[in-house]
Amino acid sequence: MVATDSSNGPEHLFTAHICSLLWQVARIFNVLVLIPNQFAYRQLHALSNTRTSADRLNLYTWFPFKLGVCGEVHDVILLDEWVFENNVTFSHNANLYPAKVPNDFMGCPIKVGTVGIDPFVIMTENFTHNDGRTAYNVTGLSVEILKYVCEKLNLTYVFLPPSLNLDIESYAKIFSELDEGLSEVSAGIIPLCSLVVSSTFDSTIPYLPSSVKTIVPCPKATPGTENLLTTFSLSVWLTIGLVLLLTAAVFWCAGNGHYRSVRNETHKYLSFSSCFQNAWSVLMAVSVPQQPTASNVRVFFLLYVCFCFAISTVFKAFFVSYLVEPKYEKKIETLDELLNSDLVYGFYPILRLVSSTVSYPELDTFFEHKEHKEEYSDVRKCVERMIIKRDIAISFDPVLVTYLARELGTVDVSKLFCPLDETLISGYGAIIFKKGNPLLDRFNILMRRYLEAGLLEKFWEELQHRTSLRTEGRFREATGGMFFAFCVPHLMPAFVVFIVGSVFSSVVFMSELIVNSLCKLRGEIWR
Repeated sequence: MVATDSSNGPEHLFTAHICSLLWQVARIFNVLVLIPNQFAYRQLHALSNTRTSADRLNLYTWFPFKLGVCGEVHDVILLDEWVFENNVTFSHNANLYPAKVPNDFMGCPIKVGTVGIDPFVIMTENFTHNDGRTAYNVTGLSVEILKYVCEKLNLTYVFLPPSLNLDIESYAKIFSELDEGLSEVSAGIIPLCSLVVSSTFDSTIPYLPSSVKTIVPCPKATPGTENLLTTFSLSVWLTIGLVLLLTAAVFWCAGNGHYRSVRNETHKYLSFSSCFQNAWSVLMAVSVPQQPTASNVRVFFLLYVCFCFAISTVFKAFFVSYLVEPKYEKKIETLDELLNSDLVYGFYPILRLVSSTVSYPELDTFFEHKEHKEEYSDVRKCVERMIIKRDIAISFDPVLVTYLARELGTVDVSKLFCPLDETLISGYGAIIFKKGNPLLDRFNILMRRYLEAGLLEKFWEELQHRTSLRTEGRFREATGGMFFAFCVPHLMPAFVVFIVGSVFSSVVFMSELIVNSLCKLRGEIWR
């Protein structure tokens, strides 16, 4: 910048005022001010004390972080003099654009604004200093990488009151603080999109991949004993009953036929009830009191035993498999299936705003036609409802939902939440500065080292582990397990068979009593 008119005051103050304006308005620090030489004042930091009568321009600049200065224009430095004598030349040929961002900021404070929820932004504690100032300790996936960079650059991070919500007001507060200079950097759940990165803000390299998916409750495991009736289809059950009745009828016919005296069949096959009892015993894999004596009946009996052996083997195999690995309800896999289900769809207002910038007609159609939907402002309550009631589906980042479930005490999250394969929104998170901040390049270099070393993944694993230890698995029973205690409810099918058999036998017994009474009464009348 060239100052064409001289000032009445000292030229170093006039130059400092110019640098201060450029820094406050546009964060311009790499500036070189050319100002006409005034012999009335020569700055102490000047590189030469030689005076000459030749026309010359003084070249001034300033350093935002030097000698205890932290981003404020206190003084300017004379770099060189541009002499217009014979050949136009510089007096000392100094480097006009020296490096102004050091590797060590000597503890300069940096104000940090944060927005987001667990696990990205976690406020661990806040306390009040003796002078009345409130200090905040903040951690999280989006904060630890910033704290790492500040420690390497010897910057003292000072957290402003964090916005622990994901509403529009929280983001407006963070952006306004950064724009007005109340904060110097903002971190948290800040997507790298056109709404954030604009002519006002600059972003660092993306460091946190993120995706928004529709998360539904995983299908519940149906108790194994309740699946016994579904071992075979209805047609197979009817066929087994028909075979049982026909076998009993064949045994009865064989014991009461015209050639019974020749076959000399045992009395166990003379009545239909005895024949049915024998057929039922073989079907239940129980031995009969006495085998048939006739050869043709014995052959039929052998075939029937083979049939019952095959049926019982298949049934037992399914029975054991149901006890070890129960069946599950039908899984919801697409938005169309979710649309036709009875699940409530919970949506977050800020995500609806972000999704409006993405072309996804299927999601818009789903949102318009879904009857059961609710707006929610607390993700934690929504996740807890999904764990306990299992009647709601949400669209959110699976990483965040997984952490909240662990924080609520869920042992096995994979059995509770099942994200759909369709990704609604995908992107990256970033840290943002106001346009022109000199720290941006240093942050990018150290953040890339942090990511390449795998420190972000390491912190994430440690955070999940600490959360699991702290909650002690309050929802352990909700996730189920591979093993369980075999108790009375698991024997419900046996009790059902017993009750049905008891009712049937009671009806038969009462019918026999009624028929017997009627026969006796009829005999007395005939007498």
